[in-house]
Amino acid sequence: MLELRDLVKHYRTAGEETVRAVDGVSMSVSQGEMVALYGPSGSGKTTLLLMVAALLAPTSGKVLVNGRDVSSLSEREASHFRLREMGFVRQSFDLLPGVSAIDNAVLKLLKETPWKEAHRRVQPLLERLGLAERLTHRAETLSMGERQRVMIARALSTEPKLLLADEPTGSLDTQRGREVLELLTELCRERGVAIVLVSHDPQAAGYADRVLALRDGRLVDYEPDQGFGSAPERLAVRTRPTTGFAGGAGSAGAR
Repeated sequence: MLELRDLVKHYRTAGEETVRAVDGVSMSVSQGEMVALYGPSGSGKTTLLLMVAALLAPTSGKVLVNGRDVSSLSEREASHFRLREMGFVRQSFDLLPGVSAIDNAVLKLLKETPWKEAHRRVQPLLERLGLAERLTHRAETLSMGERQRVMIARALSTEPKLLLADEPTGSLDTQRGREVLELLTELCRERGVAIVLVSHDPQAAGYADRVLALRDGRLVDYEPDQGFGSAPERLAVRTRPTTGFAGGAGSAGAR
């Protein structure tokens, strides 16, 4: 579903110093697989996601989604790709104040779908996410966890096969974060969605098929007990524990 080939993004600072935000990353994610990309702030995680979403052009390398290089798309093609083929759960809650939960959730669908049909399609998803009693509540009256679930519903509303999640538990307490991770795992396994989840939250690792770590723009071993001290720069693989979700446990190991 997703393949990154020697992906590089370098910046030049005002002092002519080169910042290696992403420095030669190669990885792949299969359909129905969740890969967690773990690392501290400033490690290049968000930059990598923006390139996968065709929102940022790489310095070099390729981003292949179903065999197509999305980094070479025109602006119009990239917009269609983000609308129809990809969902993106961002760090910030991009919800319209004064607008109901369900109307916030259908925003992507409204670009191509009539209002009533969009509501009909997204309501079961919101109910599945535990928001059946909050559909008509305004965004500002929702809890942090509820707002995150509305964002997840919006990202999945167009039935994409690739989902990017940037720190989806960053604004949540441990319990709410766990609930969001469980819901993401369950929904995406059932729908066969490939997920790239970036986080500095250690509990995210427990829900993924594989965990990769990013440090200074490069993939390194994921070592939850030892941190990022002296990890050699090679791909890390972590087997996901069985959780008993409806979609079943995904296969583990490198692909």
